[in-house]
Amino acid sequence: MAEPGTELFEAIRRDHQAGERLPRSLAARHGVSRQTVMEAISTVPPLPHSLPADEEQLGEARQLLDVLLAEDQAKAPDKRRSAFELYEELSLRTSRLPLSYRWVWGYITNSRSQHASDTSPEPHEQAWAGNVPSDMPSFVTYLITSAVRDLVELKIEGTLPAADGVELGMVSLGNARARINQALYEFALVGLRAGLSYAQMSAFTGIPEDDLAKQVEDYHRRMTI
Repeated sequence: MAEPGTELFEAIRRDHQAGERLPRSLAARHGVSRQTVMEAISTVPPLPHSLPADEEQLGEARQLLDVLLAEDQAKAPDKRRSAFELYEELSLRTSRLPLSYRWVWGYITNSRSQHASDTSPEPHEQAWAGNVPSDMPSFVTYLITSAVRDLVELKIEGTLPAADGVELGMVSLGNARARINQALYEFALVGLRAGLSYAQMSAFTGIPEDDLAKQVEDYHRRMTI
């Protein structure tokens, strides 16, 4: 099989970037398997993708979070809701706001750190690096940006024959899903080392506990054989 960086891979990438999106067509044109085409395409740097923040919507979210945090601050520490529980509550009240968990988590963490005692650090202030393999962050970032690239490049156009549209959609969504799943399993392995249970991570992801445990353990087994 050709190695990334060869003339063959570069030719496949050029045709792909020029508008030939179907792996089947690229494979036929270059006389290679679809697997080789997918390998060549997957090495293309991800497209820039940004979602500009809507300050009016973020302002509304901040106000609601401040109310929720004030309610929690009045409670005993062991009765306060986790960032995830507050995110779920916020989502119920603001289903129309496009808020990421990362943004909400950061806002909650920053707010709570202002009230934390200097002599009694809160759990969110503790470093997690000790539980993370040195290459894990860059690997997971690669998986996520690759998934985003597949989704950004996917366009449903009425001018395509149905079979071609289905192939484009299923290959793109399938690749994105596989990479997101792999990133999720990498996080789960770190979570296990950090003392999180499958029950807790099941609540985070919405994946049934037994299913999540099997998927993560199968993934870990494949990666360590």
